[in-house]
Amino acid sequence: MNNKSTRKPLTAILIIAACFVVGFSAGLLLGNRHKLKDGEHIITVCATTDVHGAYFDAAYTEGEHNESSLSRVSTYIRKLRKEGKNPVLIDVGDALQGDNAAYYYNYVDTTDEHVFASIAKYLKYDALVVGNHDIEAGPAVYNRMLKTFPKSYLAANVYRTEGDDRGACYFQRCRIIKRDGLKIAIIGMTNGNIKNWLSEDKWKGMQFENISSMTQFVVENVHKYYKPDLVILAVHSGMGNDFPAIENEALYTARTTIGVDLVICGHDHKADIKVTATNSGDVTPVLDAGTKAANVAVAELKANVVKHKVTSVTSRQEIVSMADYEPDPKYDRKFSKQYRKVYEFANKAVGAIDGDIDFEEGPKGPSACVNLVQTVQMKASGADISFAAPLTISGKVNKGSIAFKDLAKIYRFENQLFVIRMTGAQIRDYLEFSYDNWVNHSGPAFNFDSADGIIYEVSRSAAKGSRVRIISMCDGTPFDLEKTYNVAMTSYRASGGGYLLRDGAGMDPRKIEIVEKMGDIREMIGDYLREQGTVTPSVPTNWKWVD
Repeated sequence: MNNKSTRKPLTAILIIAACFVVGFSAGLLLGNRHKLKDGEHIITVCATTDVHGAYFDAAYTEGEHNESSLSRVSTYIRKLRKEGKNPVLIDVGDALQGDNAAYYYNYVDTTDEHVFASIAKYLKYDALVVGNHDIEAGPAVYNRMLKTFPKSYLAANVYRTEGDDRGACYFQRCRIIKRDGLKIAIIGMTNGNIKNWLSEDKWKGMQFENISSMTQFVVENVHKYYKPDLVILAVHSGMGNDFPAIENEALYTARTTIGVDLVICGHDHKADIKVTATNSGDVTPVLDAGTKAANVAVAELKANVVKHKVTSVTSRQEIVSMADYEPDPKYDRKFSKQYRKVYEFANKAVGAIDGDIDFEEGPKGPSACVNLVQTVQMKASGADISFAAPLTISGKVNKGSIAFKDLAKIYRFENQLFVIRMTGAQIRDYLEFSYDNWVNHSGPAFNFDSADGIIYEVSRSAAKGSRVRIISMCDGTPFDLEKTYNVAMTSYRASGGGYLLRDGAGMDPRKIEIVEKMGDIREMIGDYLREQGTVTPSVPTNWKWVD
C-alpha cells in the first residue's frame, strides 16, 4: 500500500493550515474504530468527467439521438450492480455547462431541482467534484448544488475570503464512504486556474490554490483525522505531463503526492490512463474518462488485509466505452418530464437566417459565424473594436428558422461581454499573438481571435511579430498605435483566458481598465435575431490572409 507519509505541509499553504485542521478535526469522530476482515478486498471505482450537459439520450430534434449520454452510463452502472458490485461512483466536474439542458436548469427553471442533481441522486454518485465551468455557471447555480449535496460537492482547494467563516473551505474537502468494510476517502479539487478564465462576479469571495501545491497537506490531514484504508484523489485538472502546469497537473500531482491510491482527473477532454511512480517509490494510477459521458474510467482496486490492516493495494484500470451500451429505458422514463421541458425550450424560434452557417470555416479564416458574433458584440457594446474567435469548429446551422438549440451551437459558452481600454499598440500585439497561434495551429481554435472595427491583413509567411498589417479603422479613419480604444471581448478573454492579453498585449488582466460589463453573449445573439427577424450570414471583408 502507498506509504502514509507524515511529512509537514507545504509552506505555500501554511497560511490556511489552521482552518483546514479545524475542519478535519470533526473526522476524529469517524476514527479508525472498524475492524477489517483479513483477506483480499476488491473495490470498483467508476468515474465520469466533463459531461457538459450530456444528460439525455434523445437530442432536441425529433427522432435524433445523441452519441453519448448519462443514460448509457446508467445502463453500465446498473449492469455492475446486478453483478454484485457496488462501485464507488465519482463525477470529476464540468457537468453544468455545454448543453441546452444545463442552460435551462441553470438559468430558466431555477425553482425545480436541477436535473443534474436529480440524475446524480438517481445514479447514486458518491462524490461530485466542482469544475471550472460549474463555477462559470455562477454562484446561484453552484450554491444550489452545494445545498443539495452538502457532504459530497467537493473542492478542497477553494476557501472563503469573506464573511464570518473566512478561511473555511467553500465546498466540501472530502467524502468518507465504506465499501466491503473498507473506509474510503474521496478528496476532490477543482482547477487552480479559474481566476484566469472567469470574471470576478463568478468567484467573488473565493480563493483558489493550485492543486499540486496543497494536495500533500490535505492528504496527510485526511489520513490523520479520518484514518481511511484507501484514498482516492479526484481533480478537475487535465492529465498534463510530469512537471507542474496549473491547468493540467494531474500526473504531476500523482507523482509528487504520497498517500494516495488512485487519481481520477478530467478537464482536458482526453480519455487516458497513466501510471506514475511517486517520490516514495510506490505507483499511482491516473485515469481520465474524457468528455460527454462517452466513456467511464474504471479502476479495480485490490486491497490485501493482514491482521485487520491494509498492507498493499494493486489495481487494474480501463476506459470503458459507452458506445457498447444502449441507453437505459428506466433512466429515460425517469427523466422524460425534464427532457420534455428542455425540448420545448430548445425549439422555441428566435429568428431566421437565409443562408447556412458552416462552423468548419471558422478555424480557416474569415467566417460567417464569427462575423455574426462580431456584429452583435459591436452593436451591443458600441465599442471601437471587437475580438472574437470560433467556438464551434464542426457541423453547421442550416438556412431557415433559428431556435435556441441553434444558438447553443453558434455560441457554446456562457460568456459575458466586456469592454476594456487598449492602446493601438496593444491591439496590434494582441492580434500578432493570436495569429501566431493560428498560423502554427498552436492551442484550441477558441483562442484564434480576429477583429472587427479595423481593416487589416495577415501574412502567413511573415516572421513572428510582423504578420499583421492594420490599414485603417473600418470607417476609413486612421488607426493610431498611440490612441486608446474601447475594445469588446468575452469575459473569458478579459479575465486572462488564452493569455492573449498577458502574453500578446503585455497587459495584466488584474489591472485592465474595464469600461463596461454586459450580459450573456448568447442571449445578445438571440436578441439580435429577434430584432432583425431574418439575418443574412456573410463572411467579413475587413480582414484577409495574404501570402
